[in-house]
Order: sequence, then structure tokens, then C-alpha cells
Amino acid sequence: MTRQKVIDLLAMSRFANLPTVWSNGLLGVLLGLTIFRDSAHLCPTCLTLTGLALSFLYLGGCFFNDWHDLDFDTKTRPDRPIPSGRWSRQTILTLSILLMGGGLVLSSLVSLPAGLFALGIVICILAYTKWHKVHPASFFFMAGARALIYPTAALSLISWDQMTLTSIDNTLVVLVVGIGLGGYILGISLTARAETSKDPVSDARKTFPILCLCAPVFFFSGPLLLTNVGNAIPPLALFIIVIAIIVRQLRANHDVGAFVSRTLAAIPLVDYLLVFVLAPHVIFWVLCPLLALAALGLQKIAPAT
Repeated sequence: MTRQKVIDLLAMSRFANLPTVWSNGLLGVLLGLTIFRDSAHLCPTCLTLTGLALSFLYLGGCFFNDWHDLDFDTKTRPDRPIPSGRWSRQTILTLSILLMGGGLVLSSLVSLPAGLFALGIVICILAYTKWHKVHPASFFFMAGARALIYPTAALSLISWDQMTLTSIDNTLVVLVVGIGLGGYILGISLTARAETSKDPVSDARKTFPILCLCAPVFFFSGPLLLTNVGNAIPPLALFIIVIAIIVRQLRANHDVGAFVSRTLAAIPLVDYLLVFVLAPHVIFWVLCPLLALAALGLQKIAPAT
């Protein structure tokens, strides 16, 4: 296999975004430990399998997206790996099916509740891939695929019977956190679309996407600050500073590609808003910033989009 084909494979899989998937999984596990503290079962093997499952689902979904977009890429980006003939379309579909199927199996082996939400991730991936070129609402499926990582990781700590006995409020907490991340992902897409629009864009249409980017501030940090959780401030300050710098650079340079890549790499800082508060040990305080830097570094090997 040539070096170019390896880079193509990494680019199609968007492997540079894997650190952001791992940070989502980390927060999901911490949420599970906090919410299901009396019933959560923590084992290194299960954590490893859950991490692999989430990674497989993400990589498989990205391969599936490239497989589906052949006609569009042939017309607009003929240099892409599949239209150029460097990779067979059938090979990429096979990889996608094996990875997504493997992710579902691994999640279900760890716990049936995790497998159920992993199935939700796959459904969101399939729906987004089918409609993202034809319907604006497809972005909600993209955001949903990310948001469901939290309950998948959190519920990997409990069995089906334990889930049926848990309070509905506990499950809602995980889902609300997912809405915060989903809003951020939606903000990335809407901001990129507003900046690349050929028609004049009103201030209101430019402001709403930025508010979506700030959704984690309202859904993550807001409730903590209202309950006087003082250590919620340091990660909040870091998140606001980084996002402000990224948006300012976008407005100054109009480089939408750089904006999308940087905001994707900043996803661990979204998780950091809660990881910093929930982390049982100080070592966890550096993990999310390190994962964000790792995502940026991996983008130098292959693009994140």
C-alpha cells in the first residue's frame, strides 16, 4: 500500500477527530459514575471495549459518508480517493459495514443499554448521510450522532435490569448534556453555512449559529454556576477564550475550512466544562486539553473534514 493510499484512508475516516470522540466517551463515563453511582460497574476491559466501539462507529460512519457521496464528489471533488480511483468504492463500503457493525456488537457485549444507544448513533449516521446534501434538517442527525455518545458511554456501566430501575431524571441528565453538545455541532455547521452563503446574511442569521456554539455554556456550565459550583469557572473561561479566538479568526480571514477544523478539535474543551468538575482525580484535568491538542496535531497528517 502506497503512502498516498494510507493518507487517503486516514482522510476518509477523519481519524484526526478520534480524540474528540474519546473525550465525549470520557465525559459519558464520568456522568455514568456520578448518576448511577450505586449500580455502576466499572471495569477496564469494558471501558476499553466501549472506547473501541465508539471509535469504530465514528470511523465507519465517515467511510459510509464518502461511499455515499461518490456522485457529488465526482462532479465537485474528483481528486477525492474514491472518484479518483485510488480506493475502490466497494472496499470503503465493506470497511464501513465492518466498523459500524463491530461498534454495535462491542457496545451490546458491554451492556444492552449501551448497545441500544449505539444503534441510535448508527441510525443518525445513516439518516445524515442520506439527506445531508438535500435537506438542511439533516444537520440535526449529525448533531444527534455525536450527542448519543454520552448516553452510550454512560449506560455502558449498567445492565438492562439496572437501567429499568433507574430514575427517569437520571437518564434525562445525560440527554440534556447531549443537547448541549448537539447545539455546539449544529453551531459549527450553521456558522460555516452562513459564512459561505452567496446571498447577503443578516446579523440575526450570523448571531444564531454563534449562540448554538455557546450551547454548552448554557447546558453545561449554567446549571453548575447557578448551584454555586466554583470550579466550573476555569474550564468555562478557557472554552470562551478559545471559541472567541476561533470566531474572530473566521471573521478576519473568512477561512471556513480552518474554522470547522479548529472548532471540531475544540470539542474536548466542551467536555472539559463538566469533566473538570466531575473528575475524581487531578490527572483528568489535563486530559481534555491534551486531547484537543492531539486533534489539532493529527489534522496535520490528514484533514478532519
